[in-house]
Amino acid sequence: MKQFFKQTLASFVGSLAGLFFFFALSGGGLLIFILALLLSNNNPKIENQSVLVFNLNTQINDYQSGTDLSSILSENNQTLTLREVTTAINKAAKDNRIKALYLDGSRGNITAGYANLTEIRNALENFKASGKKIIAYNVSHNEADYFLTSIASEINLNPIGELEMNGFASSQLFFASALKKYGIGAQVIRVGKFKSAVEPFSLDNYSKESEAQTTELIKDLWDSYLENITKNRPLKTGEINNIADNKGILLAQQAQDLKLVDKLRYQDEIITQLKDITNTKNQDSFREITIQDYLAANPADDINSNNQIAILYLEGSIVDGEGRIGEIGSQRFVAEIRKIRQDKNIKGVIARINSPGGSAIASELILRELQLTAKKKPLVISMGNVAASGGYWIATAGERIFASNNTITGSIGVLSILFNVEKIAQDNGINNGVIKTNEFANLGNGFNAKNEAELNIFQQNVDHIYELFLERVSTARNLPISKVAEIAQGRVWSGKSAQKIGLVDEIGGLDKSIEYLTEKLQLNNNYQVVSFPEQITWEGQLLNRLSNSQINSNFSDKEKLAQIIWELNTELQLTNIIENPNQIYTILPFKLNIK
Repeated sequence: MKQFFKQTLASFVGSLAGLFFFFALSGGGLLIFILALLLSNNNPKIENQSVLVFNLNTQINDYQSGTDLSSILSENNQTLTLREVTTAINKAAKDNRIKALYLDGSRGNITAGYANLTEIRNALENFKASGKKIIAYNVSHNEADYFLTSIASEINLNPIGELEMNGFASSQLFFASALKKYGIGAQVIRVGKFKSAVEPFSLDNYSKESEAQTTELIKDLWDSYLENITKNRPLKTGEINNIADNKGILLAQQAQDLKLVDKLRYQDEIITQLKDITNTKNQDSFREITIQDYLAANPADDINSNNQIAILYLEGSIVDGEGRIGEIGSQRFVAEIRKIRQDKNIKGVIARINSPGGSAIASELILRELQLTAKKKPLVISMGNVAASGGYWIATAGERIFASNNTITGSIGVLSILFNVEKIAQDNGINNGVIKTNEFANLGNGFNAKNEAELNIFQQNVDHIYELFLERVSTARNLPISKVAEIAQGRVWSGKSAQKIGLVDEIGGLDKSIEYLTEKLQLNNNYQVVSFPEQITWEGQLLNRLSNSQINSNFSDKEKLAQIIWELNTELQLTNIIENPNQIYTILPFKLNIK
């Protein structure tokens, strides 16, 4: 009877997993396939006297590396790549069919880092310089929205809306006392007095060094913000700072009185204005086209595919192995870089880095492949919102580094953190007995705190990686080791400051790095941009994982299938630091959340 129930339960779980698998791949895939067929014959068209609409409630990524199940099921899964946005706006500036651009904030606020927003803002400046109007409307402004809309010909705010203008702040949680209270030990090994990624586990507040570097960083970013938003408004930086110090959040009428916005209007009034611009007075709405549809209706010109510029998007944390969607897995990216190097049609490479770092070993493996590629083809670096620690390690492969004023970079330092549960175990009557053959055979035991001799082993490894990091930067940037050591120490810098100290060559975005490379290669306009890595989907990840395991009819294999599906689609994952406590990391401060 017991065996019968076991088999019945196994069959039920297996069938349930199978149904989920079939539904996800067959049902969802079939639905997407049918929709694609239906939409394929309904290509958008650009009518004369149209308005290009940029929905500000859009997730802006450097690159769509793939899709996961959560994004498919999300009610608002509208995403665009940075280059899609800037390409559409720059094309529309020269397109006689486009009369104006509408920054539509009616559906929510924009989600993007300030380096990416700077590149979009540059494209908006180009559009405005063409003589066409930019009309902006928001229900409520945050600082990121205003960074873009401040360039508009006309800024409109809902009469019951508000505008946030209270400066930048960075907050950090510290767990040292909590870990101590619950008997969890955290032993820290690091090089660099500013390398603060470990401090949340070892301190109860910012160290003096971390406080100093964060203060300087957010001041740099805020100064850059003020410089941009006051370019096109009758405001001075002192006035904005006065608002941030004394108001913080403004009601709509206050925002208008202080000249942050031009008019207080409802969306229907904006639509009426856009109907006038597009000469569609007798219709329900104005003649509009979204960025997605504009790009679909405006395919790239036929160009010589023998002259290709490859953009390698390195976005996310750097991890060992294949990595998941949103991660830079060393194994997968090494293969992609080799593919780029071996392709004779690819004449030059741009590594677009948007990463806080991660595994030191994975960073070195990727760097090595980029260095080999740089010997055969010109390689330049374009830094996004963040290219720090392991992200900067990788950047040393480039002959020229471009960054935004707002880019967070540097953090040249190394750390390791070793957790143990020795006290909490003992307090609850759990004792860990150890029998070993050699002195250091117990290094990987998470129940015991490490003694001085054991800690020395980890410290030697961290010191070695740090020295290697300094050498990489010294060679790549043509700086003395002593100078690199002075600006390293795990310290983070804004792109503006990084240029002054020699870590960055030029202030500019992705478009500027493309311009530099095509001029160097003398390609004129006869080239094609291709993107790497190949996109992956959650279904592809699942199939890849399944191909590496044998799914038999027994209970444990079916249980494994359910576990794989769960892991691919849950956000409840342990960090790499906890999963792999013996690894060495070159990673940005644990949480640098600037708002």
